[in-house]
Amino acid sequence: MNQNGNRLSKLTALVMALILLMSLFSGCKLPDNTVTEPITIESSNTDAPGQAEATPVPEPTFQVSETAEAAFHALDLDVFRWYVTSDGYSFHMFVDNPASYQIDHASVPMTLGEFTEEDTTRIKNDSKAFLEKLDAINREELKPESQFSYDVLHQILEDDAPDSDYSYYYEPLTEYSGLHSNMPLSFALFELKNVQDVEDYLTLLADMPRYMGQVLAYEQKRAELGMFMTEPALDKILEGCKAIIDAKDTTFLYVTFEEGIDKLTDLTPEQAKQYKDINSNLLKTEYISSFQTLYDGLDKLRKNCRSYEEAVKFNEAHKDYFELTMQEDGCNSLSVEENLEMLKTELQYLFYDFQQIAAKKPDIYDAVPNMTSGNMQQDLDYLQTLIQPLLPVLPEHNLTLTDVPEELQGQFAPAAYVIPAMDDWKDNTIYINTATPDPTLLLTLAHEGYPGHMYQYIYQRSQDHLGLMQRAANFSGYAEGWAQFAEFLTVENQTKYDPDVARFYFDYSMMLNAILPAIVSILVNYYGYTEAAVENAISGFGFDGEYITPLFYNTVIDQPYYYFDYAIGYSQLAQLYRETENELGDKFDMAAFLKTYLDLGPGNFDLVREQVDVWADGLLQDAA
Repeated sequence: MNQNGNRLSKLTALVMALILLMSLFSGCKLPDNTVTEPITIESSNTDAPGQAEATPVPEPTFQVSETAEAAFHALDLDVFRWYVTSDGYSFHMFVDNPASYQIDHASVPMTLGEFTEEDTTRIKNDSKAFLEKLDAINREELKPESQFSYDVLHQILEDDAPDSDYSYYYEPLTEYSGLHSNMPLSFALFELKNVQDVEDYLTLLADMPRYMGQVLAYEQKRAELGMFMTEPALDKILEGCKAIIDAKDTTFLYVTFEEGIDKLTDLTPEQAKQYKDINSNLLKTEYISSFQTLYDGLDKLRKNCRSYEEAVKFNEAHKDYFELTMQEDGCNSLSVEENLEMLKTELQYLFYDFQQIAAKKPDIYDAVPNMTSGNMQQDLDYLQTLIQPLLPVLPEHNLTLTDVPEELQGQFAPAAYVIPAMDDWKDNTIYINTATPDPTLLLTLAHEGYPGHMYQYIYQRSQDHLGLMQRAANFSGYAEGWAQFAEFLTVENQTKYDPDVARFYFDYSMMLNAILPAIVSILVNYYGYTEAAVENAISGFGFDGEYITPLFYNTVIDQPYYYFDYAIGYSQLAQLYRETENELGDKFDMAAFLKTYLDLGPGNFDLVREQVDVWADGLLQDAA
């Protein structure tokens, strides 16, 4: 992950909203009046057909110390509590029952957090203090599974405790995933389970002017430093803010709040009305005024906008930040050059497969991908049958499918999974955008549900042997890499639809929607390629450079890091899979590989790859 402290300090509070909504980038949804009944999936008492046996954990060659074990898990809990109680929004997104983690609700500052240099400094200093305590624990006295969680926690704290200062290099306002557009969703996804939740929600809503004022001050400082956004990017941000301002009397936050209130059985009609009136007043005043202030303040900075030529001129400090952010998003410690070579390798692999299919079926370019039964529940049921021979059976859980409000449908792709609280992983929600038909709904649901995001979070959050911070921290490259790989698994194992068309579509989507734009971002932002140079490079890869370059060139300047978690995350897992399969030959078993990978839990790929290699070497030694 990023070694500049941005894992926690980019937004502090609302970074958690972005973590929660990371599926927005592949298409997230919001609640609507149309909600299907929860689907309860019972866990099986017997393994699924072909289910791999539990991966054996090697016996330690040293003496495990219960004292060291207790010290590590106590520290892990302390870091987790610090992580989730820095602000009220993070607290509610991560914790359902505060008593589960010995947290006193009254001790949590019920704010949206801080967006200041001072808070960044606080996080750095706290991380350093935690790191010193972690270093005092002898890693070699821990159980093997605890050692991996120890290593992951160590990287988390190291990444947040550097002396380098990149305070104003981060851009919180971007077209596709900016704080301004995620803020309404953050409130819409705030679950109202009791009166305390209602009180906290309204307190956070009232905090909007203060917090958005800090965001504006941050952008004003960026403008002062000559780091402000381009004018086309500014126009997009202002357009998004104006849409929220214009929806003053019709915003979906009236409906989502009132629906939540109506579900509470311990409120009198008078109390319910009072809360609804407070919410309505806050939406019309504090909430809207915060966006109006941001709009007016940003518009005044128009004279500070950089041209695309100016924005792409990275000095050495910018290049360092670019590399660190790439490492954060990709969950690795590879250099820019190494990440670029990995992406090129994956592009070549996908392109070769793509060409082979096209050579076999020349008319495939005209084929319209159709990978859905037309019924979401049937598609989900089919996905569950596909993964039974490949993945461990999930514990019992609930899944609710919910439609996105009409006013948001134009902003989002087909579906999104909302990450539940750490202690509430049994209840899961996928938002569905019904605005336009999705001909590849099976892959969309594979990405967000089974075996993608939802499967990963249910499985790993139910694994108590994994560290708390390992399960809570934002490893976006790991998560998106798995979700993309889930689509690959679906394409490779489904039998309902033309396998060549399915693979052709998957290859095309990965190349054009992830790998290629990530490569273009590196070439433009790190190596300073002009538009003409990018066109030549893309043509050299075998694509139509003249057509593709304009699609990405300005976008990757305004949003340099947008594609990395998808492209790098997938490339790392796909290449680890192929390399392990090649190494093991006929001893390779996909189910055992996937279980080994998932049992390790989230983390940087450096650590994950090392452990998978150890597992593979063990199989070869056993065979020898």
